[in-house]
Amino acid sequence: MRPRFTKFFSTDSAKAIKADKYGYLNGINYMAPHDTGGAGNLCPHSTAGCRALCLGMYSGQAAMVSDLEHGTNKVRESRKAKSQFFMTDRVAFMDEMARHIRAMIRKAERENKKLAIRPNGSTDIPFERVKYGHHGQTLPERFPETQFIDYTKNARRILSKRKPANYHLTFSLSETNKAQAELVLAAGHNVAVVFGHGQPKTFMGHKVIDGTEHDLRHLDPSPVIVGLDPKGAKAKADQSGFVVRDY
Repeated sequence: MRPRFTKFFSTDSAKAIKADKYGYLNGINYMAPHDTGGAGNLCPHSTAGCRALCLGMYSGQAAMVSDLEHGTNKVRESRKAKSQFFMTDRVAFMDEMARHIRAMIRKAERENKKLAIRPNGSTDIPFERVKYGHHGQTLPERFPETQFIDYTKNARRILSKRKPANYHLTFSLSETNKAQAELVLAAGHNVAVVFGHGQPKTFMGHKVIDGTEHDLRHLDPSPVIVGLDPKGAKAKADQSGFVVRDY
């Protein structure tokens, strides 16, 4: 089957490029977030604050539009096409994603690097539960030697005893899920927090590490708070509570 996308994973975004000095090739899959792809909700645990500031819409090349809320460009359209592909032809989508992962494995070997794949650059799909193909495996099962990483607002994904060893998840704090974040920290996992006035030394009783150094969250100690900075004009001005300012 002919691939629909010549480029599936971003390896040249600001986040992905930072992985190079750690000896990693970092591939990030960006799709239209929440229901903006027009084919269903790919961020079922998102909040109003999260959706209003989503990196998949309001930062980087996706934000290079004349009308930030309603405008479009090639990046936004490509992300919409991916989301629709996933929702309407799941098996073909997963087959294509797997083909691109295999290509990245070969690229990492040529460059003598380790590989880290982030399936959800701007969505929150539980890929550890998406089985596909005649083998009936998930991506982490299909590629057991590949490190997968993601952020999620679904605490059950992180706390599940069945989470694959090669799929590292970091919980993402929002304006409504602090109680879940406390459970995640108590269980020994990490929580990512967007701080509006620089990163404090501690938050929620835990050490804060600088999460802007790279996107390789599986390298982080635990349990810690992964401090992030607001990206994009909307995030920098946010008052919804998603960007934490009271600390």
